[in-house]
Amino acid sequence: MRVTHIKLDAFMVKIARTHKVEAGCDDCAKLSARLIDALMAGPVEERELLDILHHLLMCVPCAQEFQMLDDCARMDAEDSWPSLDEMWRKIEQGK
Repeated sequence: MRVTHIKLDAFMVKIARTHKVEAGCDDCAKLSARLIDALMAGPVEERELLDILHHLLMCVPCAQEFQMLDDCARMDAEDSWPSLDEMWRKIEQGK
């Protein structure tokens, strides 16, 4: 793979965002529900949860899973789940 200036810049940004001790995917899976509850309550200040937020910036698979969990939690809190027919329509549109 050829390294371009843009890829190198993106890599440098990722390195600059790293911490000495980082949360990993396992930590993210364990603490996602607690993070969602904390975000729904207000600003997050707990270091452990801030580390998970940082991990979500760096890890696309975890960020996608977290977004889905967050969407579900918000629909649950607002009692705004789509009907089964609406969900099937969205699934069919995505194909």
